[in-house]
Amino acid sequence: MTTSALPNRPSRRPLFAVARPLLVALALCVGGFATAQERPASGSASPDASREALIRELIELTDAEQVEGVFSRQFIDRVANAVALVQPQLDPRTMRVIREESAAVVRDRIESGDALYSVLYPVYSRHFNIVELSRLLEFYQSPLGQKLVRVSPQLLTESLSLGREWGLSLVPEIIDRVQSRLDETGSD
Repeated sequence: MTTSALPNRPSRRPLFAVARPLLVALALCVGGFATAQERPASGSASPDASREALIRELIELTDAEQVEGVFSRQFIDRVANAVALVQPQLDPRTMRVIREESAAVVRDRIESGDALYSVLYPVYSRHFNIVELSRLLEFYQSPLGQKLVRVSPQLLTESLSLGREWGLSLVPEIIDRVQSRLDETGSD
């Protein structure tokens, strides 16, 4: 009996070369996320139940889907950038697969539950008391609050664009100053 040659399969070695840096990158990226101990159990009857309800409603009123999208893109970008720093020689196809699979995992987790709420609850809870949360809720329920929710993406996009332009306009001055300082001190 002769053994037939196995079909030409791609080597699994690149996968192992990616696995370690991907794990390191993911560990760096998720370091700031809330842990189970930091967020309340859903439906708990704790004294913070009012705060929890207010935060849930506030998150819903402030366009949670949009925030989830921004959060997801930022997370995926952080993963890809961290992997690229740890493993710069990875080919574009591998980086594309890392981005696609990161996006799929994030999307699955968001669709399966309270991902955004569990991340934002500790932040809102830390920075706002119950009175402030109630006032924020009143504001976001008002016509002006709803307008702010609608135009916030445009405000952010325009602000980032103008900020980039402003930052780029500073580059010639920065280069001149650096060159002047280096010329003054010689080659220290």
